[in-house]
Amino acid sequence: MAAEQQPNDKLTRLLASGWSIAGYSTTMMAAGTMTHSVLLQKEHVLISATIVAEGDHEIGRAFTMLAPAPETKKRRF
Repeated sequence: MAAEQQPNDKLTRLLASGWSIAGYSTTMMAAGTMTHSVLLQKEHVLISATIVAEGDHEIGRAFTMLAPAPETKKRRF
């Protein structure tokens, strides 16, 4: 890939910017749908990337920050 080209998907951009794959798993769901979960690490930060695919067709992607944990608002009752 030429240096002036910008990758158009988040996972490729993360890998190109120095994130490492720290773990990977694949799960078969109903009707042959598969989930591919990739654990990405850069220093002390962890992100989970989950890709759902049916055959060669990608259904969707989701990215979740695992560490540091996002701040949550405390509910007052």
